[in-house]
Amino acid sequence: MKMKKILLPVAILCSLKTFGQNSQDYLQRGIEKHKHQDFKGAIKEYDLAIKEDKANRDAYYNRGNCELAVKDFQSATADFSKAIELDPDFEKAYYGRASVSVSQEKYVNALADLDKTIDLDPSTPNALTLRGQIRAQSGNKEGACDDFNKAKQIGDKQADKYISQYCDNTQLSVESLMLDWPDNENWKVGNSQENEKIALVEIIHADETLESWTEMGTMMSIKGAKNIPMDQAMTMMFDQAKQHAPNAKLTFIEKDEHVTYPWIIFMIESPGFKEDNTPESQLWYITQGKTALYTNFRAVKQSSIRPEQKRKWTNFFKTGRVVNR
Repeated sequence: MKMKKILLPVAILCSLKTFGQNSQDYLQRGIEKHKHQDFKGAIKEYDLAIKEDKANRDAYYNRGNCELAVKDFQSATADFSKAIELDPDFEKAYYGRASVSVSQEKYVNALADLDKTIDLDPSTPNALTLRGQIRAQSGNKEGACDDFNKAKQIGDKQADKYISQYCDNTQLSVESLMLDWPDNENWKVGNSQENEKIALVEIIHADETLESWTEMGTMMSIKGAKNIPMDQAMTMMFDQAKQHAPNAKLTFIEKDEHVTYPWIIFMIESPGFKEDNTPESQLWYITQGKTALYTNFRAVKQSSIRPEQKRKWTNFFKTGRVVNR
């Protein structure tokens, strides 16, 4: 999932705890250099503090912040993780590790650490607004606005900016793809499921089951997938099909990439599968929304799609439209 880079606020987050005298002295010297943005000098002092006391939680934490500042992400992650190992309830260390993940655009990893940070202390500076930004960009606008409003309640000055950006305008609308499956074809929903990454609906004829069907329709939203070239999307689906049906055939039909919501229509026809000799052919319609990639197909248990089916299904999919509610 590709999302725009989130800029982290620049802050020096130092904590202090009493240790042995030598370790304490080095820690204090490190903090002074840290405050003056002498990150490399501070790291050397924290090194000495840790050498004197390998259980110095705050030396690991502060060194991690300096390593993050100089973009030594691997070392920063290791130091924040060590601080967490020494103190599993150290909320600032979880936030620090989340910051490293965001800097590397590893947003799923960041969310897990931000969740833990907020569970331990919702007032941790910037934690709610940072999680809100990630939620907003992954399509979870409701969760994002909840975070921004909570951040505002605890006095986070950034919150109003994000509320204005994400919650007071049309960006908060819910995007979806509308397809009007004909009533006279007697469709019913056979399966529906959703998680943070996808939403999937499988439909079949009312007198059939998912275990025994003659024709099936599938609609899937891949959340957060943006700016995917249509030819690439087609190739991706064909490559997946060939893993299970090596003799599958791909036929491009039509596309338009010069519209607000680019789309492509193609067929994948399979005479059989590795684990099943039953043929299956699919006519696909993929369109790119602003917040998700919508992949849809109609399938029959035939080795090829008849010309009349191809015309009918192509015209049907062209009625699809991306809407915001």
